[in-house]
Amino acid sequence: MFLHWFLSALGSLIRKDPSWSSVYRRRVGVFGALARSRRSRSFSLVFLAFALTACNNENISVYRIPKENNQVSMQTGSGNLAPPPPTNPASWTKPDSWTEKSLSEMRLGSFEVAGANGESADVSITAFPGDAGGLDSNINRWREQVHQSALESEQLAQTWQEETVDGVPTIVVDLQSPAGAEKVSAILGAVLRTADRTWFVKMTGPPDLLKAQKDNFLHFVRSIHFPSTGQPKKQEEPPPSNVKSTNDR
Repeated sequence: MFLHWFLSALGSLIRKDPSWSSVYRRRVGVFGALARSRRSRSFSLVFLAFALTACNNENISVYRIPKENNQVSMQTGSGNLAPPPPTNPASWTKPDSWTEKSLSEMRLGSFEVAGANGESADVSITAFPGDAGGLDSNINRWREQVHQSALESEQLAQTWQEETVDGVPTIVVDLQSPAGAEKVSAILGAVLRTADRTWFVKMTGPPDLLKAQKDNFLHFVRSIHFPSTGQPKKQEEPPPSNVKSTNDR
């Protein structure tokens, strides 16, 4: 395989510069003699090095191509890829004690809630197209964040509160780390499912602070308004007509 490449390279040089023909004949003659003989490997390697030097001392470059990272983070509330903004944004009314924070790439709303002894809670509003991976998977993800085990659908349905906010089906969860957990935290969460996307309202922080803020959280969620919920509109009845059809009797 190497011999074929070597002879092809020399042939190319000869076509470009005929003066290389004598060099070619000498190199091929020597190389063929070496191939037929069984002399030591060291002599063969010395000859190959000499032959490569004669081939215009061309260098072989090696390029390292980094392996692409095709992993994509797909989870509601966090990740590296921001969802497209909703074409029909919602509006809400925040409690007076909540302080607005700068929005991030993922958040449509962001607030800080101050508590006693320097404690604070974080409130976020996000929205993702479609069902955003499913209701069960998202609630179980929140459960895991407070060190609660995942549950099956029937069990999960017994842990949340169902409401309707501005005509949109909504579920509310109140989650807290179990006794003895290494890190104690709590989550108040709401999931609102409109026709084209799923909205998430999430408050995280110390359990005592979230317990004191639960009423404010519920009022905030219930204040959310969608200009158009995307629900099918009831078709209006056509105006009565005085023209009778063949079906009239």
